[in-house]
Amino acid sequence: MPRWNLHFHWIWISTLTLMLVIFLSVTAYGSLARVPAGAHVAGWPIGGLSWPELERQLASKTSALLEQKVRLTVPGGGSTERTLRQLGLEINGQELLSQLQPVREGPPYRRAAARWRLRGASLALTPALSADKLQAALNEAFPQVYARKPTDAKRLIDANDGISYVPEARVERVDEGQLLSRLKAALPDWGAITAAPAPADGPEAGGRQQQASAVIPLDVPMRTQEPAITEQALRAQGIIRKIGEFTTVSPPAPAAVSIEGRVHNVRSTAASLQDVLLKPGEVFDYAPFIERTEKRFGFKEAPVIVNGKLVPGIGGGICQVSSTLYNAVLRAGLAVVERRNHSLPVSYVALGQDATFATGHINFKFRNSTDHYLLIRTSSDERSVTVKLFGQTPPDVTYEVESKTLETLAPPVKYVLNPTLPSGKQEIIMQGKPGYVVETFRYKKQNGVVISQEKVSRDTYHAQPTVIASGGGSGTLDRTAPPPGESPAPLIEDGVRGPTFR
Repeated sequence: MPRWNLHFHWIWISTLTLMLVIFLSVTAYGSLARVPAGAHVAGWPIGGLSWPELERQLASKTSALLEQKVRLTVPGGGSTERTLRQLGLEINGQELLSQLQPVREGPPYRRAAARWRLRGASLALTPALSADKLQAALNEAFPQVYARKPTDAKRLIDANDGISYVPEARVERVDEGQLLSRLKAALPDWGAITAAPAPADGPEAGGRQQQASAVIPLDVPMRTQEPAITEQALRAQGIIRKIGEFTTVSPPAPAAVSIEGRVHNVRSTAASLQDVLLKPGEVFDYAPFIERTEKRFGFKEAPVIVNGKLVPGIGGGICQVSSTLYNAVLRAGLAVVERRNHSLPVSYVALGQDATFATGHINFKFRNSTDHYLLIRTSSDERSVTVKLFGQTPPDVTYEVESKTLETLAPPVKYVLNPTLPSGKQEIIMQGKPGYVVETFRYKKQNGVVISQEKVSRDTYHAQPTVIASGGGSGTLDRTAPPPGESPAPLIEDGVRGPTFR
């Protein structure tokens, strides 16, 4: 064999041998069943540990840390000891094992590359604290602290309409967010936690739990919890005195007529207006309060006005409340946005000073036209209802209301046929009532002297017909129909439904 062929032959054999040596070395390196050299976890050296020993130490250290006791001290609430596990500490050991997974799985050359890359690596194993579990543990440990509740400030109005305040009460509560931070900072490093030694018959036989260290003392941080309503906030509303008041009284009902339904409707509606608070410029809308009253209390049967006639219905009496409120509003000098009189005169207020309501047709609205908040207070009994308005207006300014009847409308006559009466004989079935045209004025006074006046409204109350039965003849004469082009009154006033004839 030529010398140069022999030389080439030996080079080829040497190269193959070297490659084989490298392959075997890489395979052996990648197949090592231990943690890469120099790897560590927050002061815990794990490099060189076998996989079973790593998992044993990980389980032992995790158990020791979870069972580490913490002494929590609450100012004025005593002390208690709880383990970190009880305080919501959670440790996911898979976080560490996942970082080492490339060293344990895959082809040898890839494991070797991963092993080389992870030499001396600082690996992560981050304990987590559950805020919900911490709160539950604290609630169980310090029930007296968590039972503390802040108390809102209150505005009191006495029998003489004097205003006073009960201050709010603040409480000290656990600052759970800051406590979480303190707990995290107090956790020992993994290197400071001593793992239980391996048992004599090998790591597979189990291990003993090991405490991480002595009890960790920790002062529980507190925070002041403010109530939703403070005295300062109430005073800032500017409600300093009563600025308007009005009372209406229903006439006694006939002996045979039950007033239970009307009393219920009036008192329920008045209760819905109790403590209503209006911001400066805010508009009060009566309609939502009628809906709210019906949902909360329900309305009962009582007379309502339908097409200008008094008939049985549901909700009768609600306009006594709106009329009472309307009169208080007028005498407080507030701006009326929407209001209409009843189609018939009512007995509890003067002509021109009532405010009716008909769902979807007629509403009552007014604006808090002062620069301060306005508070509505109501009270009622079997016959009367009172509305008081509290706020702030110039104390030397007052208002008076006067209504003037401009015209009295004669009741029309309606004839109906009664065949049982002799021919030419007439009999009054129902006596009519007159109607009225009324104008109402509001006078503004300063120190008792009128400084301005305004016409508040011009109202018409329909006359109720006299119904006469006539004997003999044929047909009827009805003079109560409205003139052409004049629409009838809204369907239902002073109630929500009707009639309820049975």
